[in-house]
Amino acid sequence: MPQAIENTRQRLRHIVQQSLPLPLLDYFALAQFRQQLAQGLRNYSTVYNSVFLGMQSATPGMAFLSGYQNALRCLDATCPDTQLAAFCVSEKGVKKPWDMATRITTSSVGHLINGQKGYVMLLPDDLDRLYVVVKDQAEQLRCVYFQSTVAGLTLTEPLRAPFIEDIPHSGVSFDHILIASEQLMPIDGHSEANKPFRYWEDVHVTLAMMAWMFRYLDKLHDLNKLHAREQEKAKEIRSGENTANHKDQLIEQMAQLINQFESSPNYYCAASFTMLDTCQALLEHCSTMLFPKQQKQWQKDRLLLQMGQKIRCLIQVKMQS
Repeated sequence: MPQAIENTRQRLRHIVQQSLPLPLLDYFALAQFRQQLAQGLRNYSTVYNSVFLGMQSATPGMAFLSGYQNALRCLDATCPDTQLAAFCVSEKGVKKPWDMATRITTSSVGHLINGQKGYVMLLPDDLDRLYVVVKDQAEQLRCVYFQSTVAGLTLTEPLRAPFIEDIPHSGVSFDHILIASEQLMPIDGHSEANKPFRYWEDVHVTLAMMAWMFRYLDKLHDLNKLHAREQEKAKEIRSGENTANHKDQLIEQMAQLINQFESSPNYYCAASFTMLDTCQALLEHCSTMLFPKQQKQWQKDRLLLQMGQKIRCLIQVKMQS
C-alpha cells in the first residue's frame, strides 16, 4: 500500500508538470477542450484525466465539465473520445427513478423513445451524445444512447442554476426517437447506470475541482498578468501562507482518493464517504487563499459540491440502515 500511494503521487506530479504550462480553457475554448479530453483519454485513466483537464480549467464550471465527461466514460468506455455527452435522468416533479415517464417501446421499425428530461448540459449547441434512463414495457429501467442531432429531439426551455453558470443547460423532449438495438445498453438502468453514476460523478468532479484549485494556488506563471493590487496580495499570500504546503496536501488527498476509487470503482464504500468529505474540506480551506475573482467564482460554484455532499449523506445513511 505505501508503494501504491507513492506511485500515485509520482504520477500526479508528472501530470502537474505536463498541465501547468498549458493554457487555461474556458467555455469559449471548447474546441481545444475536446482535443485535450481526447488526448487525456488516450494517455490516462478517467481519474487521472480528471486531474489533467481540471488543471487546465479556467473556472470551476470547466472543472465540473472535465470531471463529468470522465465520469461518463465509466458508464460507457466506448463513448468516442472527442464527443461531449450528457447523462439524462431527472424529470420535472419526479423524485424516484421508478416514477419516470420517459419510455422505450418496441415496434416493427425498432425501439422508440418518448418523454422529457430536465437539466441536460451543453444544449443547444455543443452536446454530441445523450445517455438517457428510460422505462421499458416491462416497467424496468434501461439506459439508451443517441446523438443530439437525432430526429425527434427538441429543446423545451433553457435552464439556469445558481452555480456553474458558464455551462449551459436545457430541458429536452423526445418524440418518437428511433434507435437501433445496439443503442439499448445491456445493463440495468438503475443499478448499473443511475445509481453508480452519482458516485462516478462525485469522485471525478472532486478530483477536477482539486486540480483547478491547485492551478490557482500555483500563481507563478500568472503573476505577470495580475494587476498591481493583486500582485501585492500575491506577495502577502506567499509570506503569510505556505502555498507549497497546501499544494502538497492537494496532491496527497488526490492520491488517496484515486487509490480509494481504484479499490472500489463501482460504488461508494465506507471509506469513500470519509475521503470525499476530507477532500471537500481541504478545498474549502484552500479557497481562502484565492484571488478575489476566483474566490467569487468558488463561493458560487461550490454549491454544486455542497448539494452533492447532502445527497452523499443520504446515501450513507441508507447504506448503514
